[in-house]
Amino acid sequence: MRCMQKYYNALLLSGLCMMLLGSCKNNREKVYDDPYAGGKPALGIRMSTDFPAPRLGDPGSTVTFKATGLMPYRSDLQFFINSERAEVVSVDSSGIKVKVPENASTGIGYVTIGDRIVFGPVFRVNGKLTSDNTFKALVGSNGYISKVLPLADGRMILVGSFSNYENKGSVKPLNRIILISKDGELDRSLQIGDGVGGYLNTITTLPNGKMVIGGGFSTYDIHLGEVNNITVLNSNGTIDSMVVRTFLDRDTVPAFNGGVDGNIQRAFVHGNTITATGNFNFYLQRVYGKSDYRAKRDSLIVDSVRIKNLVRFFADGSLDSSFNYNFLLHRSNDGPNGPVNDAFMQEDGKLIIAGRFTRYNNESVNYIVRLNTDGTIDRTFKVGTGADNYISSITYNEATRRFMLSGNFTSFDGKVQNGLVMLNEDGSVDPSFKGAAKNSDDNYAYAKQLSNGMVLVSGYFKNYGGVHRGHFMLLDHTGALARGYNTTGDLDGIVNGVLETRNFAGQLQLLITGGFGKFDEQPAGNITRLLLK
Repeated sequence: MRCMQKYYNALLLSGLCMMLLGSCKNNREKVYDDPYAGGKPALGIRMSTDFPAPRLGDPGSTVTFKATGLMPYRSDLQFFINSERAEVVSVDSSGIKVKVPENASTGIGYVTIGDRIVFGPVFRVNGKLTSDNTFKALVGSNGYISKVLPLADGRMILVGSFSNYENKGSVKPLNRIILISKDGELDRSLQIGDGVGGYLNTITTLPNGKMVIGGGFSTYDIHLGEVNNITVLNSNGTIDSMVVRTFLDRDTVPAFNGGVDGNIQRAFVHGNTITATGNFNFYLQRVYGKSDYRAKRDSLIVDSVRIKNLVRFFADGSLDSSFNYNFLLHRSNDGPNGPVNDAFMQEDGKLIIAGRFTRYNNESVNYIVRLNTDGTIDRTFKVGTGADNYISSITYNEATRRFMLSGNFTSFDGKVQNGLVMLNEDGSVDPSFKGAAKNSDDNYAYAKQLSNGMVLVSGYFKNYGGVHRGHFMLLDHTGALARGYNTTGDLDGIVNGVLETRNFAGQLQLLITGGFGKFDEQPAGNITRLLLK
């Protein structure tokens, strides 16, 4: 019987092979269309990868790119430097000479013939904004840098979503918080241990020198699962802790006993309180010393109170119920009806919040509102009807006493404002600043007026006022591109913060941080420093 089964299986296998062979034979006999037929013939142009001559120059100067095969197309070709069209001066068998456009910026030079492009090397355009060669961070971080906390001695603390900096965290990760020198070198004196298990968005300081960090995390160093998106650190980087009596023993836990159930975007200190904004629904506090229902082991109990996107803590983490709280319902008032993207706290404790909300405590506010110290709406802030779409960032310039807002809006208080608006200190629109029209898919993620009056803008855009700008630009106080300051090459991400300092010669330095891997045709791991001439 087994022999018959083997014979039968062999016949089946033989038949299957014959069918496959027959199918292959039929496929070989069938002739298919050439998928590449009808393509355009090769141009025969070859752009050299050698540096152009000269390799850098001013707008209006002439530069020669080596190339072959251009002569047949000399009357049809066009030449561009980083997407700005250049005047062709001459073409010969060895290359092409062009005039650098007035609005040119550093980038690749390339030839176009119809809808076909041949790329060449990078040409660098001279300008008044350059990389600061004294900044020693060459590799940067391997993840987003969210916030920079400057210290009195010039050093800085960086927080974000990184685990490495200058390749110094390859063996032992530098998780989400580091200390660097004023020139970008890693300073290992900050005792973070295993750091943060999650990510950080914000850092600020208490009057006693301790630091408040917030973001999306539940772990700091050895305190696993004991943090709810916000905690307090000692000035040396260790977590501020306390000893509590549990049901069976004692335990060392974070001294800041409070938190929220979602992401914290910003945190501010005023007096003895900490105000946090973000995207969350509940305030959380841990209860220690309670047993399970059998009274045999410790039980983790977390009390919760309904608090939406805006909360105020006391320094020990307990809830400040004097801030936007409804004692009758034992929860906060409605607060903002959407996430708070950014916020700014004034010296008097009043808080301006901006983001993706249209109502606050069930009143129409349209993406921005200023709050009194008790959390009620400050009706002296004259933003009128607000924005017609969400706001991404709000910054303040102490010298000019002006606010800058950026976002996806096209009007503010009924006035045309294309994603950028400057506000007076009372919240009214400053009409002297007028941004250029933008494309529907442009999004300004960050804007800040500098001490010299210029405005740094970053986001997702490719041109401004008809001039190519890749995710980064400097505007003058009227909203026009600052002449001579927009020759840097593209940024391949976004900036979310800028810190101004001055060098020994008194020149203005701009430390920019965010999420980007290249700037001005040079690698930049989410941090670099620029020099204004």
